[in-house]
Amino acid sequence: MRVPSPSRPAADLRTHARRRTRLRPVKLVTLHKRFIEDGSAVDLSSGGARVRRYGKGMLPPSLILLDEAEGTLRAAFVVWQAHGEIGLRFAGPAERMPPHELSRLAGRFYAV
Repeated sequence: MRVPSPSRPAADLRTHARRRTRLRPVKLVTLHKRFIEDGSAVDLSSGGARVRRYGKGMLPPSLILLDEAEGTLRAAFVVWQAHGEIGLRFAGPAERMPPHELSRLAGRFYAV
């Protein structure tokens, strides 16, 4: 039997099975592929993700999740925000990022 954590509701409303990650590095990017902030994917599923944010700024309701480990982009909607984390619902399939775009956004430094 699964016991709910204090930060999660007793009723789990997920529609997709999730899998924990080992704090996979991600970047939050605008729909125009401009850097917003760094983060770490805590949970991933085929339908969405839970991301630990490293920034505190406002986020747009729609954005792109750049998975640095996979080199993929996923358009997503922000469905919740709490305690430095956000929940994302993916709006489509993952797409491979072209190498020149990946080098511009990924890694320690990014182009503005």
